[in-house]
Amino acid sequence: MRELTKRYITFSLDAINVGPAIRYERYYINDNLRIQKKGNKYQKEALDNNNNIIEKTTISKSEFQSLKEKSYSKIIRESYLYLDDNRVSIKKYLEDYQGLYRVEVTFKTKEEENKYQKEIWMGKEITNSPLAFDKDLSKLSKEEFQKELEKYRNT
Repeated sequence: MRELTKRYITFSLDAINVGPAIRYERYYINDNLRIQKKGNKYQKEALDNNNNIIEKTTISKSEFQSLKEKSYSKIIRESYLYLDDNRVSIKKYLEDYQGLYRVEVTFKTKEEENKYQKEIWMGKEITNSPLAFDKDLSKLSKEEFQKELEKYRNT
């Protein structure tokens, strides 16, 4: 089942009530396989063509290191839960994608999604942009990423 999620942009965590950060280090091997270090856990995720996780397994540090060498892209980010609404998480990107703060709001039903009113601190919706998913983001050059980010900067 496709996850019901809307994605927005914001440009800072200032004055947003968030919990502690969980650091993600993600590497894309191909469109249907990525590995990640989430905190101290190493994981391998198989993805379908719609970017849904179809299988997630725990792997060893050595398998992670070996697969990492075969990756075409890396994404480093911190994930925060919004403490005022447990449906909301914020991804703060580091290194090559620094400057991107993606807000993800997940819903249980289409009706809930349709009724949702975004928080005042949330910027423009980016659900259908290349900034919405790490897989799409990982394929942008630095110049393409900056150009895409700039589209939302003053909105």
